[in-house]
Formats: sequence, structure tokens, C-alpha cells
Amino acid sequence: MAKAKISVTVERSLIRDCVRLGGGESRSKIFERALTRWVRDMRRKSLEEDVERYYASLSTAEREEDSQWAGLALRSLGETWK
Repeated sequence: MAKAKISVTVERSLIRDCVRLGGGESRSKIFERALTRWVRDMRRKSLEEDVERYYASLSTAEREEDSQWAGLALRSLGETWK
């Protein structure tokens, strides 16, 4: 994957902690891992918000039908694991 060189400004104490806790890993690698985790967390949060909005938009009848399907799925899964 292509890399891009950037410049960021952060607290000196944060950099010292990263270097101390990084186990010899480069600051670039530490920063890349942190950004990767942040992006994953933001995507997960966005998905959770989308799911919450979807379920909040359901009518009472749609919620009941969804509940019935969920119950059926749970029963089927239980039978599969016997």
C-alpha cells in the first residue's frame, strides 16, 4: 500500500509515552495503528447508528414481525446446535 508522509503536532508527553510503550516500534507505525483503530471504531459507530435509526423507524407491526423472525432464528439455531 502506498504511504503518505505527513506532519502532525501532538503533545510531547504523548509522544514520549508512545515511544516508551511502543516496544521499539517506530512512531510512524504507532501512529498508523492508532489511526487504523480509530477508523475501524468510527465505522463501527456509524453502522451502529444506522442500525439504531433503522429500528427506530419501524412501525409497531414491523417491529412485531421482526421480533417473530428473531425468535424463529433463535429456535432454529438452538436446534442446529443440539
